[in-house]
Amino acid sequence: MRSHKRKIIFLSIVLLIGLLAWLTPRPLIITLAYTITIIYTAWGIYNVIIFVSGLNPPLKPGTALENYPKISVIIPARNEPILGRTIEVCLHHVEYPLDKKEIIVVTDDPVGERIAFWYQQRYPRQVKLLARRKLFPTKPSALNDALQLATGDIIAIIDVEDIPDRDVFLKAASALTKHGYHAAQVILRISNQDDSWLTRIFAMEYAGWFRIMLNGRARLGTYTPLGGTGNYFLRDAVTSVGGWDATNLAEDAEIGVRLAISGRRVAVIDARHWEEAPTTFKAWLRQRTRWFRGWLQSLWKYMEVIVNPLGVKLLGLTGLINVAFMLVNPIILILNWVAYGLTILWVLDFLGVAGGVMTNVFPIWSLIPLTLNPLYYYIAVKGAEMEGIKGNLRYLPHMLVYLNLMLPLAAVRAFYQEIFKPVFWEKTEHPGLGVRWAVAEGR
Repeated sequence: MRSHKRKIIFLSIVLLIGLLAWLTPRPLIITLAYTITIIYTAWGIYNVIIFVSGLNPPLKPGTALENYPKISVIIPARNEPILGRTIEVCLHHVEYPLDKKEIIVVTDDPVGERIAFWYQQRYPRQVKLLARRKLFPTKPSALNDALQLATGDIIAIIDVEDIPDRDVFLKAASALTKHGYHAAQVILRISNQDDSWLTRIFAMEYAGWFRIMLNGRARLGTYTPLGGTGNYFLRDAVTSVGGWDATNLAEDAEIGVRLAISGRRVAVIDARHWEEAPTTFKAWLRQRTRWFRGWLQSLWKYMEVIVNPLGVKLLGLTGLINVAFMLVNPIILILNWVAYGLTILWVLDFLGVAGGVMTNVFPIWSLIPLTLNPLYYYIAVKGAEMEGIKGNLRYLPHMLVYLNLMLPLAAVRAFYQEIFKPVFWEKTEHPGLGVRWAVAEGR
């Protein structure tokens, strides 16, 4: 029913815009120009505030603990031959008392079952296998099932390709038990950044996002979306908000909204997980489409909260703005192409080709978002610099392609899927080269 409703709304909007373009093209173009300018100006100012806040150091919780709360690590796995390495890393590489670790592997494929079963036999006190068959094949659904087996005071989500730093468990436990936070997000780093220009841009983007933009939100004490891995929760915080949304394709960002609504505090801590970026455009597109679709799902889900005056009471004005601006991100990217189309039309008009339709359309203050535009490139460059990634300026041409062509394409694909396709999980394949490098380097 909801899918049918979305289709009707979308087709009605397209029909309305088509009629306006035919009957009143100039007023429509003027409206688009002013609307996009206002949106981009607000978007830029908002990101400047987050950026400035994010330049400050993330929380340094320390590693000294008087008591060691039990940590239940949930590892969702599906067709992951490197699963054994991840279990080994969590058991023996990450520093924490062994009797306070619990590894729950939730998988729905025979290979994962065999690997996890072997470790369960070898470490019966530390490893649990949850084999799912013919269940809804999404990660959040698997997390909810695994949560029922968890006995720890802290719930950790670690993807199979992740390599956590040695002191991550200590820092996460400290942040949650000594500093009063309900959830902690580590900074995610890319271990295969030198595989190609795509993985390098991905690494720079991650550095800017986690080190600066997520850290900035957390430091402001407002809604902080989580990454899909490297999440550490107090068990009560997860259960009190109902666990994860089983049908949401960006369950990390969605549960962050409910944590914010319930008044839970989220920290970005000075700790890292190393993971592998997609090495091909196809894999990247599938992954990014899934994330963007999840954000659109959440936008649709919480629209009543965002537009309702009670939303301010639930989230506070700053939190409400943060939720809205985060979840509309895919729409902003799609509007980029609309803005480029208007700019091209303006150039044609200037050359005398468009018949004067763009004359005096753009307001003089449309220069404001143009002056803010370099910020989005600088966030990635600065984040990479802060995370010790060298030689980034030569990738600026690649970043132009990434931000202006690839990301909007993924947003359009996500928008199409959200309207016309049922929920399905496009799994990202990880060859494992990055994690092997991370292990060899002792990360």
